[in-house]
Amino acid sequence: MSKRQEKEYLPRAAVGLCSTASGTWETPEYGVLRTATEHLERGRSVMFLAACSYMLRPIIQVLRKNAIPFHNPYRRNNGFWNPLRLGRRGSTANRVLALLVAHPDFGKGHREWTAGDFVLWAEWLIAKGIMKHGAKTHLRNKDASQPLAIADLEAIFETAALESLLACFEGDHRALLHWWRIRVNGAMQNRIQFPADIAHVRGPQALMESPQVIVGTIHSVKGGEADAVILFPDLSQAGDASYQRYGPPRDSVIRQFYVGMTRAREALYIASRASTMAAHLSA
Repeated sequence: MSKRQEKEYLPRAAVGLCSTASGTWETPEYGVLRTATEHLERGRSVMFLAACSYMLRPIIQVLRKNAIPFHNPYRRNNGFWNPLRLGRRGSTANRVLALLVAHPDFGKGHREWTAGDFVLWAEWLIAKGIMKHGAKTHLRNKDASQPLAIADLEAIFETAALESLLACFEGDHRALLHWWRIRVNGAMQNRIQFPADIAHVRGPQALMESPQVIVGTIHSVKGGEADAVILFPDLSQAGDASYQRYGPPRDSVIRQFYVGMTRAREALYIASRASTMAAHLSA
């Protein structure tokens, strides 16, 4: 730092770890993911940080592929970082929960479907061969909180579709989830994939729990923390230009990564550089 005011260092009375994680922001699917998984399996929280949002895209793809829930509680309005938001009634996670709430596997909160539940999970179904003509009119006459009876389902579904739907309750929740997934119209398949994968692998309750993984830029998590932080050291062209200059421009980059490193409560991992445009960090 070209200008620095001395400050008293007051660490927590706990043993910490500073190490490296093999893999770059472009290739996080092996070493970076393995490092994170080791902490997640012990019930620890993990934060992935980068200087720029585009550097988070590969790790987000890896988290989605492995059905690992993630969020950014400090930037809730960013849908890319918060794909499992439950606040909006029509969110994909809400639709999956509305479907599975009637299955005995649901756990705490299990109940019968209401008309409101049905509207959520059935809205994206392929109608042909599944729902009878006039099914939506039948639902308009019911209060959203009113439970659906078998007679209601018989008025809504074609006979074969209803029989296959009810048969799903003889197995676990995955059978019901599969019934729904293969009948959602193609335009919505990508939107339901991530929350449906999580419910399949981890159970419905996983969609209601706060994710253990946080993703975001360093600036977005200022003031936050996680048990383990995996920090990507790379810079954009503009960031690297500032880093190469002496004085305030370089100082601002150093301060940025200082913020990133100090988000770690127990362990800090510095990922490998993807190019020469990176801050000089060492574990």
